[in-house]
Order: sequence, then C-alpha cells, then structure tokens
Amino acid sequence: MEQGIFYAVGVGAGDPMDMTLRAKQVLEQADVIIAPITKPGGTSAAYAIAAQAADLSRGEKLELLFPMKAHADYRERLRNGMLLPVTSALDAGKQVAMVTLGDVSVYSTASYVRQLLAEQGYTVQVVAGVPSFCSGAAKAQQSLCENGESLEILPGVASREAVEQALSRADNLVIMKAGKALPWLLPLLEAQGLLEHTTMLRDVGMASEYIGRPELEPYSYFTTLLIRRGGK
Repeated sequence: MEQGIFYAVGVGAGDPMDMTLRAKQVLEQADVIIAPITKPGGTSAAYAIAAQAADLSRGEKLELLFPMKAHADYRERLRNGMLLPVTSALDAGKQVAMVTLGDVSVYSTASYVRQLLAEQGYTVQVVAGVPSFCSGAAKAQQSLCENGESLEILPGVASREAVEQALSRADNLVIMKAGKALPWLLPLLEAQGLLEHTTMLRDVGMASEYIGRPELEPYSYFTTLLIRRGGK
C-alpha cells in the first residue's frame, strides 16, 4: 500500500479570512487532521480558526498534546512514540494534515513534526500561512523594512543579551511571543529611546486583538513587538 502524505498547514494568525485557499483545499481533502492542544481537555486555537474557513467534516480529528515548553523537549517526545498515531495513519495510506498558527516556517511545532517524519522517510509538504507579525504590520499600516533596511526575528524566550545584540545590529526587530518578557523588555526599549518606535501586536485576528503602543497588561502569550530602529 502506498503511504500517505503529511501536510504541515499554517492557518494564519487568527482571522479565518487570512487562511489561504491552498490551506483550505488541503484540509478539506485530508483523512486525518492533527489538532495541537497545550493541555489535556484543552482546545486547539489553530483547529478552531481552520474550522471557520474550511469544511473539516471529512477528516478525523486527532488531538496531540504539545505543552508550551522548550522545543528540545518536543523533539525527544516525538522520537519516543508520540507520533505513532500519525505514522500509523500514513502507513495506511491516509493523508494527514497538521494545523498550526501563523506560518509553519516561523517558530512552529509543526515544523519539528515535519522534520522528524521526513527523517523517517515519509513524504511531507508544507502549506504556508500568514505570520502574526505580517498580519499585524498590515493592520498597523507599518513597514517591517524598507529599501536597504534589515529585519531580525527573535522569540520571546531570547535573553536580554540576545535582544541587546539584535538591537545593535538590526535596523528593525520583531520579538514574537514576548508576553512574559515585557517587564524587562519595555524598560530596555525605553532606555534606548525605542519605546515610541515600537508597536505591540496582541492576539492578532482574535476578538481580543490590540494593536498600538506597548503596555504591560493584560497579559497574552500571543504578544509580538515590532521595533523600528530604521524608522527613527
């Protein structure tokens, strides 16, 4: 029997209208749809977004637990049998799609799943999605980089030293999932005269969306900072 194909599908930042036609087509034709959850009994934000833009009734919903921990833990857990239901479906010739927020290539758990399955010889494909910082920049009508400016992207778990180094070399900086780092990030940006050149994106595309000047509260895991040094 011919093996199935694994699709890593980016569904965009939060607004189902931003999901691509390619993503819609792949999800509606999938036999199994992996819905990542962060805790037992939780809901999958990516699956909920996709369900508003595509008919997911054809595919079997398969929930996999991905706690918000270091990605190195994911690799180990994936190698220790976590993907057995996925490989079993692929071996049975089923088409399997995993939904993920934003884009698969930007700090995505689905990227690790894709890598491991590819290493095991499975056929994999990636469906691009709209990253939150691109969606938010569009809503803020703000350029991420212009002319010869450079753009650097860091995760919110980056150290203070890493952020300071990035600020010293990049014209513009994106810091994703920055919520927990805001208590030290905002004073750092203020000290460098960059706070007024920083836009906060919180829960882009969701009901609680906020786009504007940086603020500490309310807290959200989905917080991104756009820092324009080049536009100073």
